[in-house]
Amino acid sequence: MKKIYFFIWVCSVYSFYLSQDSRDVVRYSQTQYYGTARFESMAGSFGALGADLSSVQINPAGLGRYSKSVFSFNLQNTTVKNQSTFNNQQSTDQINLFRLNNLGVLICNDVSENNRGFIFNQIAFSYNRVENLKDQYSYKGQQFASLLDEFAAMASGLSSDDIYAYLPFTSALAWDTYSIDSDNENGYIPRLTANDVIHRRNIENKGGISEYNFNISGNYNHKLYVGGNIGLKSVRYFEDYYHYEHAPYNDALSLDSFQYDYHLKTKGSGFNFKIGAIYLPYESLRIGISIHTPTFLKLKDYYSANMISYHKDTTYSIPEDYQPKGEYKYKLTQSPKMILSVAYIFQTKGAINVDVDIIPYQWSRFASTDDTNYEPYDYTTTNNDVKKLLKTGINARIGGELALFSHLFLRAGFAYYSNAYHNNIAKVKPQLIGSGGMGFRWKKNAFDFAVKYENRTFYYYAFSQSETKIKQNRLSFSLSYSLFF
Repeated sequence: MKKIYFFIWVCSVYSFYLSQDSRDVVRYSQTQYYGTARFESMAGSFGALGADLSSVQINPAGLGRYSKSVFSFNLQNTTVKNQSTFNNQQSTDQINLFRLNNLGVLICNDVSENNRGFIFNQIAFSYNRVENLKDQYSYKGQQFASLLDEFAAMASGLSSDDIYAYLPFTSALAWDTYSIDSDNENGYIPRLTANDVIHRRNIENKGGISEYNFNISGNYNHKLYVGGNIGLKSVRYFEDYYHYEHAPYNDALSLDSFQYDYHLKTKGSGFNFKIGAIYLPYESLRIGISIHTPTFLKLKDYYSANMISYHKDTTYSIPEDYQPKGEYKYKLTQSPKMILSVAYIFQTKGAINVDVDIIPYQWSRFASTDDTNYEPYDYTTTNNDVKKLLKTGINARIGGELALFSHLFLRAGFAYYSNAYHNNIAKVKPQLIGSGGMGFRWKKNAFDFAVKYENRTFYYYAFSQSETKIKQNRLSFSLSYSLFF
């Protein structure tokens, strides 16, 4: 049974499959927490501390800790380095990202005159980048198996006319460029059959997930803090890859090389609700809990593909008007989330906070939309696969702040993000994050600096017999400014 599940998962990560699958669930659900430099320097561990605009992502009750109004923003620069290993041959890619991670304003109102127990309430709006999807990696090397083997196997049992109807983005392109041949029995064979084929693939991803939060919170007698918000999400994801194969030193083959390109663009939006509370059993101890409802997303995919083959005597390409293009609109209901937090305050000397996320990824579900322009699709099999392949994720974050002087603070944090797949299905290691930083407060101003290092290892499958190990390192520097009024 384990082998069957692993085969299902490998099939789901083939980049040329057009239907939605567990990859989409993980891509849009397994997000981090980006925010102010203070927030990031403590690895986003703020569930029971609050008093930071970015903490609204974790526990909306955290904004109840404010007794003054505040405006803040954060700028971040990130360097991403990917080292890929394909059949013992290594490749390295590096990109640089600069972005606005957080922008927000909070208005605090003193309501203590009403003498109803509530001392302050707050209304806030904030923008947070909850996931950055920009990435770039590549691999190259030699192996016997070819992408054409996959295209030929997919078309097995179909007539040459049927492959245009059922496999227009894959096998039909290979057929039109004379990269696969028929064996006259509705079977197909690749025309690139050298002992070792040189492979090269470049993958470029762009986009991200942003969240706009509208939050209401309150402070009840400095003992209980409550809050709730609606989060509006915007999703933008672009994936392009370029696959090239070449058979060197083989005069017996008519096909010398080919290139296959695939392009995916996903756009969409959605919303969720968050509620939370922070309770102080006594002054130095804080206990927090927050519940995030499922996020209800409506997404639209645009996809296209192209192929060109280089034979010894000619070149075959697909005219632009005949290059396959498609689009589909669908719904994705992401899993809910519960976050438990505890913090301890060392009087005026500092604080430490621990957060634990509980996320049942396997509860995510796909569905067709009510848009009559798109034919309904039965997602029963897809949703069953999601349930089998994914598990409940447990993430943990710990962060601390030390007051060196009355206006100078030193911070550090560590985060662990678990694998969303069952361990016996996908070879994906947990993501580890270490961070640190400093902060300076002067009158109504606060300046914060953070550095964050992220490390993860994952595997990329171009097709069933092609595995590439990728080690990724991210180094980020953040700078924030806050104005209290």
